[in-house]
Amino acid sequence: MKHIFHLILLVVMLFPTAAFAIFNDIGVGARPLGLGGAFVALADDSNATNYNAAGLGYIDEIHFGATHAQRFNGLITYNNISGIIPFGRAGSIGASLGILGEDSEIYREQTVRISYGNALFKQLAIGANLKLFGISFDEANEFVAENPYFAQTSSSAVSFDVGVIVKPLQSLSLGASVENLLPADMSISDTQTDSVPLNIRTGLVYSLESIAEMSAQGAVVSNLLKGSLVTLEVASRNGETYIRTGAEVWLNKSIAVRGGYGVKNGSGSAATVSLGGSAKVPIGGTALQLDYGFQLLSGNLQDNTTQRFSLNLLF
Repeated sequence: MKHIFHLILLVVMLFPTAAFAIFNDIGVGARPLGLGGAFVALADDSNATNYNAAGLGYIDEIHFGATHAQRFNGLITYNNISGIIPFGRAGSIGASLGILGEDSEIYREQTVRISYGNALFKQLAIGANLKLFGISFDEANEFVAENPYFAQTSSSAVSFDVGVIVKPLQSLSLGASVENLLPADMSISDTQTDSVPLNIRTGLVYSLESIAEMSAQGAVVSNLLKGSLVTLEVASRNGETYIRTGAEVWLNKSIAVRGGYGVKNGSGSAATVSLGGSAKVPIGGTALQLDYGFQLLSGNLQDNTTQRFSLNLLF
């Protein structure tokens, strides 16, 4: 439907200072979505390249992941593939490719990440991403071809992220990342400069396994606690503040459930409620994990939903 494309153009032309909110922090992966987006201090699977590259330093298995996401009842789709390869004490490298499109097929954006992370010692890991942004409009489209706003129909730029994870206790992790440190000018008009905004995340994750060890409850409750964690994240982007929290419970070695909640404060307030789950299937020496996440957005995005399906392989 072309109205979503026209909406993008209207925002670009009437609100130039907010133009490239199209490179918004929409997140990647069904598991992080189920946690309300609070993943910066966890970052322990193939999604780590998109949230905190420092998490690669604690990954000791090969991870491969693919995600398909739908936003605004399918008007926007986002597909991402990512992989992480560990090299022992030398750290881990990762890469990801994300492509966003809308159903009129007039507009497209993509982000390529090359990532590295290393645990300097057991309690501290650092990481970084090199990022390449790209956008393009269909130059054959009549609306684009005849619009004087377009000095060009495509743009690209480079930026980078840095991240850190600290583990002061066995059950507690603290994480932080700063994204888009190098201004990435994605202008398509000669009349303005549009940079992808700085995005700062800080958060924590607490494993309930330590509570299980101290608990006098029965075996069922104790086992649930051993497979449970809670997360909290505070993020800042474009003068807006995001608070996200989530919980994950592995009911057994194969099934997990998740729930999350988030609020945004700034130019427009909104709240999100998230649900999700996983099913893990061992196949020989490989673990296949299927993740699903669902998010309902309220406030000024009332009645809009996001769904994500992810496939993760661990070798």
